[in-house]
Amino acid sequence: MSDAATPAKDLNGLVRDALTLLNGNQPGLAEERLNIVLTADPENADALQLLGLIRRGQGHVAEAEALYRRSLAANPRQPHVHHNLGNLLQGQRRHDEAIAAHREAVRLKPNYLEAMLSLGQAQQAAGQLAEAERTFRSMLHVQPGLQIAKQCLAGVLLDLDRAPEAEAIMRQALAQGSPNPRQTAALKHNLGIALKKQRRHEEALEALDEAKALVPDMKLVDYNRAATLQQLRRGGDAIDAYRLAVARDPADILAHRELNQLLYRLDRGDEFLKSYDEAMALLPDFASLPLGKADLLYRADRHEEALENFARAAHLSPGSVSAQDGMGLALMSLGRLDEAVRQHEKALAMEPENVGTRINALSTLLRAGEVERARDVAEEGLRREPDHQTYLALWGLALRALGDPREASINDYASQVQVFELDPPEGFSDMESFNHELNAYLDRLHTDKREFLDQTLRGGTQTLDNLFRAGHDPVDKLRAQIDKAVAIYISRMKADETHPLLKYKRDDFRYTDSWSSRLYDCGFHTNHVHPRGWISSAYYVSVPEAAADETAKQGWIKFGEPHIEMGLKDPIRRTVKPRPGTLVLFPSYTWHGTVPFHDKTARTTIAFDVVPK
Repeated sequence: MSDAATPAKDLNGLVRDALTLLNGNQPGLAEERLNIVLTADPENADALQLLGLIRRGQGHVAEAEALYRRSLAANPRQPHVHHNLGNLLQGQRRHDEAIAAHREAVRLKPNYLEAMLSLGQAQQAAGQLAEAERTFRSMLHVQPGLQIAKQCLAGVLLDLDRAPEAEAIMRQALAQGSPNPRQTAALKHNLGIALKKQRRHEEALEALDEAKALVPDMKLVDYNRAATLQQLRRGGDAIDAYRLAVARDPADILAHRELNQLLYRLDRGDEFLKSYDEAMALLPDFASLPLGKADLLYRADRHEEALENFARAAHLSPGSVSAQDGMGLALMSLGRLDEAVRQHEKALAMEPENVGTRINALSTLLRAGEVERARDVAEEGLRREPDHQTYLALWGLALRALGDPREASINDYASQVQVFELDPPEGFSDMESFNHELNAYLDRLHTDKREFLDQTLRGGTQTLDNLFRAGHDPVDKLRAQIDKAVAIYISRMKADETHPLLKYKRDDFRYTDSWSSRLYDCGFHTNHVHPRGWISSAYYVSVPEAAADETAKQGWIKFGEPHIEMGLKDPIRRTVKPRPGTLVLFPSYTWHGTVPFHDKTARTTIAFDVVPK
């Protein structure tokens, strides 16, 4: 209701003036006009939404949201305000609310392309990929040649692992041409990603190079060039590309991590972690830098330095659960167990639903001898996520330490760890000749000088990406034989709806991960489990002579020994002698590792994780 002294037509004129001033980048003068309107008519929908735009531009997000909502309460039929509210919510990662706001904008104004674009992007960010695909295709139905819709649709298809379809759409968009070099560069960049996903790495690099030539400062191009160069075994060039990404954006945490992981694997220790130090000198208050450095220091077993950097990150960002949790891990590794327990308790109090923090707290409780508390924490975790392999593994340790008979059923090493002698693949008369050829082929993939920091291998190398169905012919021949063994393993399971392994018995399965590991003299795998699997494995391609000693058991796979010292009696429950051509299958939650060996001959394996379909 307008004030009698201020006619509605005058208020409307002031709103129009405010809009003109706002479009002319004069928000202060615009706000003066809007305040006059809102004094006379406090619930003027147009004035409220324009003032919301001003507040959002000033960074006052909560005020902007309140103003948008008041405007919509006064007049719900404002598609542009629903759209603006959705964008504000999306900026806060409130995906579901943003999606609802954009949906309402499109409902009120069908074919509202800007709102449809925002809706699709919010759906994609929320993981609603099928819905996002439909939204972007609807945009193309409205305007078939709209390049931004094609670019976004291709991005969703990449997320859906439909890279060939994404490639086709991006090539179509590129064929249209664009006067905007950034648009063309973005399309070429995404084309490079689509080609990389199809393992057409030379073509991917060409597309990424073309994107970089068009827009040298485009974010992510250097990062993805580096990742592609790694696939082409051009480690030095990949390091240069990662350095460019970090130089362009010293706060690029992902580029820092990948750069330093690669420096470590290529044994360039004098350069390892220097990028973090250089960036911290430029950005001393950016907590993510010491946090990222601390994580790599922890994985490199430099626990004192890790603790120092976790503490620095926690000081800069007191609300960082990762920093508090990392301090707990470092303290545990240093044997300061009481402090570690208190630190994990602090992290859990900050974010009780954080699964990673709960798992780390569990390990610390077990190491500190607080076994009953560990059991309770594990059981609470399993109530929330009954199939979490690491929760199952840690729960089993707690039960074992307490003498609980349930542990024997969960970890039946005699029946659940099974050994298969594979038949030669088609075209080979024996496994010896096949393994000789396979080992030589794997030589081309093991090009690093040392292990990944975030893997369990110590004193060796591991291949990049998945091996299965990646165009590696001898590996695919082996996989056909592995398929048969996995099917037999599953067929031997007894039906039991209460058992964490047996309740998923079914004929159909798929592989989530597959890789090759190569251990050199004194190498081994630390004790671990496989969080992403149901059934895990080790296939032996090449085995050192030292493994023949059945007393020392060098290079043998061991089961049951945990990743931490718990004072368990007879921690190793079973060992299996490795032989070329042998496949060992076991539950993914079963603790396993490798006895170190001393021999000049490498120990080469292929491993994978299986899950039910």
